[in-house]
Amino acid sequence: MSDEALLDGNPADTHEAIMMATFAALRTHGYPGISIQRIADESDLTKSTFYHHFDGKDDILLSFVEYMRDYFERGYRIESTGDPVGDLEAFITVSLGEYPAAEGTPDADARLSTYLELRAQAIQNEAFRAEFTELSATLVDNLTEIIETGVEQGVFAVDDPRSTAEYLVATLEGINLQQTTRTDDPRSMLRDELETYIETAVLADDLEY
Repeated sequence: MSDEALLDGNPADTHEAIMMATFAALRTHGYPGISIQRIADESDLTKSTFYHHFDGKDDILLSFVEYMRDYFERGYRIESTGDPVGDLEAFITVSLGEYPAAEGTPDADARLSTYLELRAQAIQNEAFRAEFTELSATLVDNLTEIIETGVEQGVFAVDDPRSTAEYLVATLEGINLQQTTRTDDPRSMLRDELETYIETAVLADDLEY
C-alpha cells in the first residue's frame, strides 16, 4: 500500500480504489447497510471487478479492516525526537484525531468513527478481532518505547512502562468511543483528566505536562 493511499482521494491501484469505495459506503450506509452494490456505487468500478478481486462482501470488509489497521499503525508510529514528553504528547494528539485533515480527505472523526464501528463487529467476528488485537499490540509497543525512553532520561517515573502504555491506549480508545457516540463533545474534558493523570502518575515529580 502506498504511503498516500488511505482515503486521500488518489488510489494507486484497483485494490485501493475498492478500499476507498468501501470507506465511503460505510460512511453513507453503516455496517448493517453495506453491500457490494453499494460499495460499487461509490466507485467507477463495475460490480464484476469487485468479484474478480474478492470472494464477496465479507472478504472485502476483512480486507478493509486490514487496510485500516495498516493506516492506524503507520499513523501512530511517532518518530522519536529525543523528547519523550513531546513524543507522548504527539502520540495522544494523533490518537485523539486532534490534527487537521489534508484538503479533500475525510476528517479524523470520520476515520475514527468508521474504525470504531468496525471494531464493534469484532465481538462476533474472530477475524476482525485478530486484526484489532494486532493493532492494539502495535500501539502499545509504540507507546511503551516512548515511555521507556522517558524513564531512561529521568522524565517519566513509572515502574512498568508497558502496563502504563496499556492503560493509556485503553483510555484513549475510551475517549474516542465517547466522542463518537455522544451528542455532546466530551473530548476536551476527558483529555484534561488524562493530562492530570499523566502529571501525577507518569511524569517525574519536578516536571509539568
